[in-house]
Amino acid sequence: MKNITFGKLLEKLLHLSKQKKSSLAKVLGYDVSYISKWITGKNLPTQKSISDVCKITSEFIVDSLNMSHMQELKDYFEIDENLESNSVLAQYLEKSLKEAYMYTAKKSVPNLYKKTHSEDSYNSMTHINPRLRKQYLSKDANLFMSNSDKVDLIISADLYRLNNSDKMAIADMKKDLAGNTSHDIRVRLLMGFDIQDSDIVFNTIMIINMITTYPEINFEIFNCEVDCNAIISVIKDRIFHAAIYTKDKRCLFTNMSKDKHIVDEIYYSLEDILKNQAKPIIEVKSALDIIRKRTYLQYIMNQDLRWLIGHMNELFMPYDLFEEISESIFGYNEEVLDELKKINMLLQNVIYKSKLKVLIYELDIRKYISVGELNFFNIPVKLTFEQRERHINYIKKIIEEYDNVEIKLIDGDFVEAFKDTQDPSIYLSKTLKMISINPRENHNDYAIIKDSEFKNICDEFFEILWNKDSEIVISDKIDMLDRIEKTLTCTKIINESLKFE
Repeated sequence: MKNITFGKLLEKLLHLSKQKKSSLAKVLGYDVSYISKWITGKNLPTQKSISDVCKITSEFIVDSLNMSHMQELKDYFEIDENLESNSVLAQYLEKSLKEAYMYTAKKSVPNLYKKTHSEDSYNSMTHINPRLRKQYLSKDANLFMSNSDKVDLIISADLYRLNNSDKMAIADMKKDLAGNTSHDIRVRLLMGFDIQDSDIVFNTIMIINMITTYPEINFEIFNCEVDCNAIISVIKDRIFHAAIYTKDKRCLFTNMSKDKHIVDEIYYSLEDILKNQAKPIIEVKSALDIIRKRTYLQYIMNQDLRWLIGHMNELFMPYDLFEEISESIFGYNEEVLDELKKINMLLQNVIYKSKLKVLIYELDIRKYISVGELNFFNIPVKLTFEQRERHINYIKKIIEEYDNVEIKLIDGDFVEAFKDTQDPSIYLSKTLKMISINPRENHNDYAIIKDSEFKNICDEFFEILWNKDSEIVISDKIDMLDRIEKTLTCTKIINESLKFE
């Protein structure tokens, strides 16, 4: 546990296991007064005895747990609830007690911690079958951010070969680090792409989420051939982790070290691989850049256009409404307005009459109709109900009358693990592929996909979604129009009733 004293942790473990100090004292062979002094912080176990104290205490606590108390302990320590091995749980508690001892000793007796067995172990600590390993990376990163304004983390991992739990542990790091925006945070992930991926939907959504979420974090992904059976990570000047996996995606063991020589060697070895072998999979461009430099225009002039719309935007917008919003956002910039007029003209006269494949999340249409939040070239703007109504009626017209435009609605989530994340917006063509990054203050960017392997994966991903069964993807025009009209009518009634209150 982070920043908890040895006494407080020991007291918490006794409480969770419903055991008495006297029972623990008997197992350890100490007088109960010693246990009381440890808990109150008046004293600590000796350096010589701390290893045995932590080991015996952790085993005593685990052996004392019934099913209910076991669950309480797992909840408190945020331990995988599927963990059934008492020996692994005891190892985790032993490690936590040693860390708490280190923290307490460092505060009260500054020279003590340098000589303890706990410190020696942590400088080369190995865990066998560590089902709790997923907590380490984010935990250590946050711990070091409390002591430094800068964190530089490099991870080498073949995500395609890991189990879903460990994939998500790495993918969720961005979220864990996002609360520390006052710090200088840099994360670089080296990974390869498996052309025989059996779970392309899960893996592609996971990667897209890593690209699009929390843009304030400097998080880069590189295509690089890495060891498929290992995760290697290093926080510069801080700590090194390595995890070894079996062919059936089980983590066999992990090793951690804070030895400066080892940390430096691993960091600069990975950085050398980054410079000489790795390729960034995306290039980030601002909304203004893709308009001014005609990247957006180049995209819509391309062949084989396919759109996955996760948040309503400037597409399928009537000509006059497109101009209204352009002027309201970019009225100060004649150069941008001129480019937007060209885009608008091309969309209306060519693109909406060409062959298109479009997937739209129905939930996002409903949210847009109800609330009016729209990302115009990835810049959030709120529309009046009258503006929304014009936009939605134009979409209905396209569904009804434009035979070349194939639109399908997505009803539900493709992957349960990502149901609480913002649905992605992806724009594919024969050669140019873009993803809109979730907009935040001062971040209205697009990710231009540069890596050819990831481009092919996105193409395959779209085709899988497009051909999904009718329970998730709705293609019947009458059904789609009925769903859209129902939401529009309900919102109109509510909107009009509010005017008379």
